[in-house]
Amino acid sequence: MVRWLSMHVGYACRHTGACCGAGWPLPVEHGVAPALAAAVSDGCVRPADDTAEWMTPHAAAPDGVAGTLRLLPDGHCVFHQAAPGGGRQCAVHAALGHAHLPAACRHFPRVCLVDGRGVHVTLSHFCPTAAALLVAAEGAVSIVEGPAPVPGRDVPEGLDARDAWPPLLTPAVLMDLEGYDAWERHMVETIAGARMRGRSAAGAVARLAADARVLQAWRPGGQPLAEAVAMLADRGDDRDEDRLDARGLFDEARASCRAPWTWDAAPADLAALDARFVAPGWDGVDDVVRRYLAAHAFASWEAYQAGGGLAVVRAVARALAVVRIEAARAAGLAGTEIDRAMITATIRRADLLLRHYATFDGLA
Repeated sequence: MVRWLSMHVGYACRHTGACCGAGWPLPVEHGVAPALAAAVSDGCVRPADDTAEWMTPHAAAPDGVAGTLRLLPDGHCVFHQAAPGGGRQCAVHAALGHAHLPAACRHFPRVCLVDGRGVHVTLSHFCPTAAALLVAAEGAVSIVEGPAPVPGRDVPEGLDARDAWPPLLTPAVLMDLEGYDAWERHMVETIAGARMRGRSAAGAVARLAADARVLQAWRPGGQPLAEAVAMLADRGDDRDEDRLDARGLFDEARASCRAPWTWDAAPADLAALDARFVAPGWDGVDDVVRRYLAAHAFASWEAYQAGGGLAVVRAVARALAVVRIEAARAAGLAGTEIDRAMITATIRRADLLLRHYATFDGLA
């Protein structure tokens, strides 16, 4: 079974080239390299700078990897070049098709979790097409069945937790998969689905943190965990919402960047920028942000890597903190109040940090 968020299930690449020009290394598997070499040799595919050099070999490359696609001085992949009708395109995709791309290219922007329940697919919104889906979506977000994320692969690359213990509820108590499935649905529905109940993005995160603490009192031997999760919907909202330590969570993310990537510190005048440019327009973008947070609650690697259900809530809170701080930075530089176009660009930047520059181990 393959599960997606309803707002993502119709995703299809529109060849914006954001991934092709990001400047990050693109591994080439041994199984892919011969066909690419042959295509370059016979002229079917030509590098953008019209040379025969298309791959940078690495003696210390991981098993199965021959090297990385060569990057041009502007950071673009050597195969990302001018298209006949204008703009740029991937020469490999145009000439040979999707199946001949390296695995990283075939998977982007999909972020996949595979466990005993099946395959779960969320997206990196650094991809402009994925980010646009957050704005275009209407109605409640839900978890739905969908197609295989990568054509021709029943099991995509990602976090494979099929042989792992289920996520933790507390340091001493494991969840079961049915219970975690219920908790994952509860998170999505509370943030952006049927249980939103008019909460803001920050209110939804606070509610989930409180729900997680309530759920941690559950113990095996009595009521099934999935039933305990279902009862959370009937709780009244806590009067004292958690205060989001936005700076602390943001600093966690930027400290997790893998070399050579780095990230700028939060603006020194963050509170003033937020009050002037972000807070007045936040209600107009809050729905987009909630959908973005739902994408971090679903198919979360933190559930297995960082300590279970409560760790996922922290990851969602971290995503909100990064978006809010980067919104203040962007709006301050522009000198204008935040709007839907700016929040979309901000979310792209947030996922560049959280999905690409930061390591999952570092965040965990």
